[in-house]
Amino acid sequence: MIAVMRTKVQAQRVSDLTGGKVLLDDGKPTRKVALAGDFEQYRDAVESVSVLFGLCDDTGEKVPTGWTVTGASFEVEWPKDPKSASLVRSHFGARRVAYNWALAKVKSDMESKKKDASYPSTPWTLDALRKQWNQEKNEVAPWWGDNSKETYASGIADLVQALSNWSSSKHGKRQGRKVGFPKFKSKRKDQNRVRFTTGAMRFEDDRRTIVLPTIGGLRSKENTRRIQRHMAKNNARLLNCTLSERWGRLFVSCQLAIKTSVISPSPITTSEKDPVAGVDLGLRSLATIADSNSNIKTISNPAPLRATIAERRRVGRTLSRRIPGSKGYERAKTKLVKLDRKAVYIRRESIHQLTRYLVDNYSEVKIEDLNIAAMKRSMGRRAFRRSVSDAGLGAFRPTLTYKAERAGVKVVVVNRFFPSSQIHHNCGGRLTGAKLAKRLTCDTCHVEVDRDENASLNIRDWSVISCGLVESTALFVPRPFGTGGSSGDGMTHHLERACKTGSNIGRAWRGKNDSRTSENEVRDKNLVKGASK
Repeated sequence: MIAVMRTKVQAQRVSDLTGGKVLLDDGKPTRKVALAGDFEQYRDAVESVSVLFGLCDDTGEKVPTGWTVTGASFEVEWPKDPKSASLVRSHFGARRVAYNWALAKVKSDMESKKKDASYPSTPWTLDALRKQWNQEKNEVAPWWGDNSKETYASGIADLVQALSNWSSSKHGKRQGRKVGFPKFKSKRKDQNRVRFTTGAMRFEDDRRTIVLPTIGGLRSKENTRRIQRHMAKNNARLLNCTLSERWGRLFVSCQLAIKTSVISPSPITTSEKDPVAGVDLGLRSLATIADSNSNIKTISNPAPLRATIAERRRVGRTLSRRIPGSKGYERAKTKLVKLDRKAVYIRRESIHQLTRYLVDNYSEVKIEDLNIAAMKRSMGRRAFRRSVSDAGLGAFRPTLTYKAERAGVKVVVVNRFFPSSQIHHNCGGRLTGAKLAKRLTCDTCHVEVDRDENASLNIRDWSVISCGLVESTALFVPRPFGTGGSSGDGMTHHLERACKTGSNIGRAWRGKNDSRTSENEVRDKNLVKGASK
């Protein structure tokens, strides 16, 4: 058995405690430790160093470690003591000071490096910048002792991550939109937050108090039993806590490692669940679910922003007429913040309810690989783009993934370019209609179908066969879909590119290495005839 630790120092400590051998790579020690025999005899020693480790057998296959990382968030009350409340704000400001100091240091080194290539600049690492901060903190911030040392480490760590994101984006190693060079943080625009990784962090036995370093105890507005009971039994380890301010309220978000054996499994056993479900996300309805028996279930979209948009505009106009700093201004601002908070909570709760329903009732869930940014761009009107953001579709996949992993449910992500909304599920014909039409008509059988229900059935039947061809009960139609271009023989530009590159999909389309049945071939010919009419 091989234990993979987070750092080389941890690997060496595990080797000293267990007698294992640190594996070498080109004569240099790695983070891997070879352990002889059963791992359980070494578990206590390894977990005393860190519970964030990986396991793999001699063949390299990953083995469950018995731990999983999860998180929880609690809203806490502002301290009633003015000094304690001032201390919280001091931590927020101290993090910002450390961030700006580190950024100024990096910029100064870059300018000096341009003038003199031999200038010894400070590396962009947490350890190097933190060491430099400890040397200069008496001059930069003589009051540094009033706050926890983790406050300054949090600001420097945020800058290191921002520099890493910028560098990766600049060199094409990071997906998504381009990331700019970090900018200085201001008190007016920066979100107040500070992260603690060491020190006195704990959940008290009264299940209401959360203790943070230097700041002390903060009273939670909700019961902390879901975390405290695991920590009291030593079934969980607190990794870090983040104190943040949002909407004028305080929140404590904690990340912890918890034993997988104590996480409650799904109340419905696998044998009682439906085998498979196809999920089509949308804006009219949040999700349309098709099960193995072709039963359709529609989950409504709460659209919290749309429901409160009229009231938001009215409150916004009221706020614009008030004098900043006056009591009327604060009252109007409080109303607007309340609407924002309500919309966020409703959107988050709807995603949690949907994902929990899928995990509890299905053994396999097939979902779409949505490109949310492209959906917004294709909508055109601002109201349509706002509807995409209002639905919160981007939070669906990661939420479903971590819940399914705990419950042993398989999640299948359908190919992004699979035209589920443009193929008739029954006959395989091409569906036509307005861009955002609810009802579409088949060109072959002239049957009118519901767009979302038809798409959920296609997603449910999607599969990848051994030759690599993307296939379902509704096959690709040899005509262009949407507004994209096509080749002369009617292929979509995706299939045209596949044929040129000689991929499995292209060979299957051209008739080479085609593993489809003769029945499917006959249906393809009929589709071509129907499409050409």
